[in-house]
Amino acid sequence: MRSQPTLLNSCAKAATAAEARFRIDFPEPKARDSLIIALDDRAARIVRWLADRPWRGGRFFTFESAGLRAADGTLVPLSAELDVADVVVVIATADASAAAAAIIGDACAARRIMSAGLVVTGAAAVGDAVCALRPHAMVLLILDDENDIPPILTALRV
Repeated sequence: MRSQPTLLNSCAKAATAAEARFRIDFPEPKARDSLIIALDDRAARIVRWLADRPWRGGRFFTFESAGLRAADGTLVPLSAELDVADVVVVIATADASAAAAAIIGDACAARRIMSAGLVVTGAAAVGDAVCALRPHAMVLLILDDENDIPPILTALRV
């Protein structure tokens, strides 16, 4: 298969009135009702850092056996938050709880909510965290740096 070169005037041709009528003029998609949940103490620090940033529809929590703890200290049931969620992003580090990952993952699967796991490695080995999240996340990303999380959340329309 032979590729065709990109011509210098290709963009100019696409900018003509004749070509403009084929463009899709659609408003920016709405934000998703997103839950971002920390599974361990180091991940909780990351989630607090993320919560201070401007987002379009994200709600940030840390997981506790009794439910989800919001940044203001309020404890809410996981089921109540999942009832309105479109996507759940679980953030974990080396100390992630397999039991917490299973509870959240099973609840998302039962409601057919897209779930993603972000494992931040830092300097620690995260094999156990990956093993804990793999069966319970539709998407699993291993990140070297927590600074990679904001662009991922933006791409998910958080």
